[in-house]
Formats: sequence, C-alpha cells, structure tokens
Amino acid sequence: MAGARPASGAAAAAAVDRITTEIIGHRLRAASDEMMATLVKTAYSPNIKERRDCSVGIFDRAGNLLALTAISPGHLSSLMGMVDNLIRRYPLSSLRPGDAFLTNDPYVGGGSHLPDYTVTSPVFFEGALIGFVANIAHHSDVGGRVAGSESADCTSIFQEGLRVPPVRLMDGGRLRKDILDIVLLNSRTPGEREGDLNAQVATNAIGVRRMADMYRRFGRARAEAGTAAFLDYAETRTRAGIAALPDGVFENEGFLDNDGIESRLVRLKVAIRVSGESIRFDFTGSDGLTAGGRNMPLLMTLCCVYYAVKAIVDPDIPPNAGYFRAIEVTAPRASVVNAAPPAAVGDRSATANIMGDVLMGAFAKAVPGRVMAGCGPLHGLIFSGVDPRSGRYFVDYETYAGASGALADADGKDAVRVHTSGSANLPVESLEQEFPLTVGRYELVPDSGGPGAFRGGLSTRRDITIWAEAARLAGRGLRQRIAAPGLFGGGDGRTGRFLLDPGTNRERALPSSFSELPIPAGATVRVETPSGAGYGEPFARDPGLVHADVVSAKVSPEAAARDYGVVLAGGAVDEARTRARRGPRRRARDRTT
Repeated sequence: MAGARPASGAAAAAAVDRITTEIIGHRLRAASDEMMATLVKTAYSPNIKERRDCSVGIFDRAGNLLALTAISPGHLSSLMGMVDNLIRRYPLSSLRPGDAFLTNDPYVGGGSHLPDYTVTSPVFFEGALIGFVANIAHHSDVGGRVAGSESADCTSIFQEGLRVPPVRLMDGGRLRKDILDIVLLNSRTPGEREGDLNAQVATNAIGVRRMADMYRRFGRARAEAGTAAFLDYAETRTRAGIAALPDGVFENEGFLDNDGIESRLVRLKVAIRVSGESIRFDFTGSDGLTAGGRNMPLLMTLCCVYYAVKAIVDPDIPPNAGYFRAIEVTAPRASVVNAAPPAAVGDRSATANIMGDVLMGAFAKAVPGRVMAGCGPLHGLIFSGVDPRSGRYFVDYETYAGASGALADADGKDAVRVHTSGSANLPVESLEQEFPLTVGRYELVPDSGGPGAFRGGLSTRRDITIWAEAARLAGRGLRQRIAAPGLFGGGDGRTGRFLLDPGTNRERALPSSFSELPIPAGATVRVETPSGAGYGEPFARDPGLVHADVVSAKVSPEAAARDYGVVLAGGAVDEARTRARRGPRRRARDRTT
C-alpha cells in the first residue's frame, strides 16, 4: 500500500510568494504549539498534564496534515487517519461550527491503540469549511480486561477497552452527554476521563480560533495558496534529500523477543529501495500477526517510516503531509506491521521502537554517518488499586525511559525515550502526591551503555513501593532477551528486566509481559530499562572520554580497562599501560582489515 498522496497545490501555489508561504507555515505551527500548551495546562490526569502524553495537528479541508506538535512521533498514527474516516462517515454538508468528533479505533482511523482518544473539530470561515484541528491524548484507562487498558498479553482488541468509531461529542457547541456517559461508564477512573475530554474540546476551540484568524488575516485565496505551497515545499525538500542518498536496495531485519504471550522471536524485515528522488519501504518477510498485543496498525508502520525519513534525510523538513508524497510503503496485510481486526494492538509502541532500530540498521548500509546504533526502548508498568488515603480507585500508567544508541560522532543519550515514543517520566513528587506509591531508588545504571568509539546511553533503575489496597500490576517490555545491536564494531546494549521485592528473600523475576498480577501493600517493584548500543570500535574511544565517564560514575574503572583498554591510575589515564593494553587488539584488527 502506498502512503497517502495529497493532491499537489502547484497551481494554487503560483499565486503566493515565498515569504507569505513561510509566514503562513509559521502561523500554523504557532497555532499547533498553542493548542499543545492549552491541552497540557487544562488536562486533569497526571498522564497528560505532567507526562505530556498528547499531541495536536492541523489539517486542510481534504485532510492533509498542515502542522504537527507531537510529543511522540507515534501519535501521528492517531491523527493521520481521523479526517479521512470522519469525511467518509459524515458528509461535509452535515458538519457545523462547534462540532467535535471523538474516536479511538485503530481499524477505523483516529487511533492506533484504544487509550489514545482523538478529538477532531471542523473549522469554518465565512460559512465555508476550511479545515480541521485535532488532538490526541492518552487516557490512563478506557476499560477492558486490564486496568490501564494497555497490555501485551491481550489476544483481541475486544479485550483492550472501549472501542469508539467517529461519533459526535460536541454537536454545534453542545456536549453530547449520552456519548460522554458511555465513555465514563466504561472507565475505572471516570473523573479523569471527563476532565481530560473537556481539556481536549477546549484545545480544539483554540485551534479553530487561530486557523480562522489566519484566514481573516490573509484572505481565503492567499491562505489556501500558502498552505498548498507549504506542502509542495516539504515535498520538494524531501525529494532533494532523497536524491542525495545513494541509489540501491538496503535491507535489514530485527526481532521482538516476545510476542506478548510467548517468549518467541517475531521477525521485522524491511527493504529500502532508493531510486533518484523516490524511496520505497517494503516490509515483505515480516512475520504474521502476533498472538498478543504487539501488532502495529498500518498507520503506526507509516509513522515509523516517516520518522526515519525525516531523521535521516533532513530533520528540518516541515512536519506536514507534503513530505509523505515522496514515500511509498508496502506492508503485507494481517501481519505484525499491518494488523487486521480483531488483532490486539495495545502495545504497538514497543514494536515501533524495535522497528526504529531495524530502519536505522538498513539506512546504515547507505549512509553510515547519519544513523544511530540500537536503542533501549521504554518499559511500562501500570499500578492500580484502591488508594487508602481517599478510598478511590486509581490507575497509574507509567512508561520508564530506556536510552538511545550512539551516533557516528556522539554518545547516546541516557534515560530517554527513543524513536517513535515520547512523553516524560512522571516526576517523583507528582507520583507520590497523586498515587499511593513511593520511589525508593531512581538512578542510571553504571556500565550499561554499549561500549564503542561513541558509547550507548545508560539505562535507568527505579524501585517503586505500592501501598494500595487490592493492588494489581501490569508490565510490558522488550529487549529483555535481545539487546540493542551495536554498529560498526560497537558493543550491544544491556537488556532490561522487572523484579519483585529486589534484595529480599522474596525476590523474583517477572516476565516481560504480564497483567493483573496481585501484589500486597508494601511490595516493591524494580524496573531496569534496556540501554543503548555503541558505535565504532571501543578501543578507538578517546581515553579522555573514558576518564570522564569514570569520573561521572557512568563507567567503572574495571569496565574502562576491560571494554575500552583504558587503564587509570591516581585518578588519571595511565598512557603507557593504556597503549600496551590497546595494542594487541589494534594489531589484530589491522590484520583483519
């Protein structure tokens, strides 16, 4: 299937100059940024107001993305299909000012897993429909068999929560209470849902106002010509960047180490064909549907591709539908990269992060200086139960940052989300105020970054103690068996894990996916996330950088000598012993090159 190709605006674009086009592009981006600020400032739940697990977009009348403010690139998958499916379901003539439509259905558009509620509003100017504004917010619970509505071990989308097709939430400015009541009735935390949906409606009101302001400022003809020209500019810039890549076919594959149900390998495979100014991604050879919730809807696979192209070809390409035109994607239906109903898709973001490594590995064969070594993806835990302080049921949805792989000229980042994932860790102060949880440990894991000429980012370790009544725990993570792969001689990262009651006689390892695990008050859960991999030969690393890592406790003196051949003495690099230790490996490497 080819990526969506919006109609070219070349004819209209001829009527507007470059400066006006740039100003209109910046006005759209400013509007989307203001929408994001509104959503974060007015949201009710910690997952949105603190972790910022949300994104916004602005679209033209045909549904082409014009501007995007995304905390997570993966949220594009929830935004992209919404307008197209809304138009198919509701004739344009039926839309009115003050309308807002709600959906979360990965198989209808407007969501890539059920917790992502998308709210879309039409925009009118002088009585005519001119576009749409939309926002997506990850709601901490939308029903289903697991508190938090996200687990890798669901076997059907019907287990994952309330599934909502595009429906009117606001009708001409009036809230549809019947629709709201259905949403609230199906959530374990209805108060949060109501507060967050109100914030989403208010966010769209800001976008509607700003888009109408722009049309009023420039007039409809110039505004539409400017947006069309802005799309064309993104396409032209993208094709120029693709043309600078070497022609050829560049293949790679990687594996999920768990399908959500069983500890089995799941293949992800891609062939990237570059020809002139065109690029095609073919995922043929990827495995079929997984038993658990690690399948990706096609829109999520497209997000992975669009992210990779922007990162590799030109990070400054405007994030709009224009650059999508230069990209074609083929993905076999009813597969892990193009899920078909009723397959579960709740943990699709974990698969997307491994896919990010697969795509980077393929591009490494074309442009080795632009790519990133393998990354450590996030690990997720969901705590739920009754808060003894209030007697109310709570759900704490949290994802813990892994680390990025090294670049050709820089170390990987410690404790960050990678590829298509985003949002922040919930601050400890907020966590302990909002939920009956305490954090006893939160730290980087020394020696965890994959060694290399440039080192992979360090993973994190966090201990959380729960004090709830009738508490339950769900967890999901990848790279617990297969570490992030190093590039060009760089070492692999370190795998992640979950532990219950670490350091006690009750300590036990938890699997990489589980849900609704009963845990007693006072139990402690440890999450250690995977780390990033290294880039280039470790013995080629600047000894001064190794010394700095030891001083900052990121690398131990023992690992400095073992992994990097750097010997320290008296708080400094022992240059003679370092040369002697590094010599044999360098000579061996020289004999093989």
